[in-house]
This record gives sequence, structure tokens and C-alpha cells, in this order.
Amino acid sequence: MRMDPAKRSAEILACASRLFHERGIGAVTIDDIARAANVAKGTFYLYFRSKSDLLAKLADALIVRMAEAADAAAAQTADPLDQFTAAVAAMRMVGREGRHLAEALDHPDNFELHERTNVTLVKTLAPILGRVVEAGNTSGVFNVADPVPTIEFLLAGQAFLLGDGRFAWSEAEYRRRLDATFTLIERALCASPGSLAPRLAAIMPLPAADDHAAP
Repeated sequence: MRMDPAKRSAEILACASRLFHERGIGAVTIDDIARAANVAKGTFYLYFRSKSDLLAKLADALIVRMAEAADAAAAQTADPLDQFTAAVAAMRMVGREGRHLAEALDHPDNFELHERTNVTLVKTLAPILGRVVEAGNTSGVFNVADPVPTIEFLLAGQAFLLGDGRFAWSEAEYRRRLDATFTLIERALCASPGSLAPRLAAIMPLPAADDHAAP
């Protein structure tokens, strides 16, 4: 019986993700993925144009999971400050599950895919955090005229400055900039001083070498 194409694609992605996690992306070939998924190499190419195409789809799937986790986490509390913090923590947790993928995207050979993924991440996650900010506007916790573009700017700025090690910050330099980012987020959302930045700092204690998730 022929497997449904969507299920077959998902199975190949799952096998590839497992191999990438076990061996590292550079050590895994398309032949390896095809064997693990029990399909012919030609079948692989029916679903994915290349290994880079597969990586792009894995990245998209990871971002969808980050968005779903953030949305679910924010729904668990009524306080906008807690909602924002919980959503960021959930995104971070899911993002860390894809460490091997983040490391591959940081490679110079994958620059275009890396930039495409960052754009997708910002566009997908900003509306979720934007809804939290809108709720905070209503309750008076935040005061942001245009929540989604504001969050887009914050996500994009953090990703460029801190997201992939392009600046080669030392741990101390990274920590200073991360703390400044928390303060900037708090001020951009017009939250009361000290109401949000410490919460974000509490869920993001790691240095640059171990931190790629947004924001």
C-alpha cells in the first residue's frame, strides 16, 4: 500500500532530524537519510530538491513548533507580563531542541537559508507576541501603538546582534548586550521599569555560545 505523500515526507524529515541530532548535519548524506527512511534515493528527490531544501523544511517545522508552544504557554496565565515571559520561555525551549539545526544554519555555506529562516521566524512569532502585547495594552500593563511591527523590530534586532555569533562577543560582552536587550524590550513595550526585564533575565541565563533562540 502506498504511503500518503504527507506522511512519507514527514517520515523522511523525522529520520533526517534524528540522524542530524545523532551525527551532526555535515556527517549525514542524502543516502543515509534515504536508508534510514527506507526509501529509494529517487524517492527522496520526489519530496526534497536537495539537502538544503530538507534543512529549510526542518527549520520551518521548528518555527511552527516554537509558535505553537508560545501560544499555548501564553494561554496558561492572564497576566500580560507572565504571558510574555512564558511565551518567550516556551519558544526558547523548543528552539534549543533544534540546536543541531541552528548550528548548521550558522555555517557560512548556509547563509541564504539562515537569512530566510530568520525572516520566517520573525514573521511567524511576532503576531503571537503581538497579541500578548495587545492584551497588555488593554489592561494598561503595556502601551504600544503598533504591537506587531514593534515585536518584529525587537526580534530581528536580537537575532542579528546575538543570534548566531557573528560578532564573536566574549561571555561578558554578550551578557551586557543581552541585559541591554531585556531593558530595551521593557522600554519599547512601555512596561513599568523593572517589571519585565528581570523576568526575561531569569529565563535566559546562558552565554552566547549556548544561545540561539529568540528573542
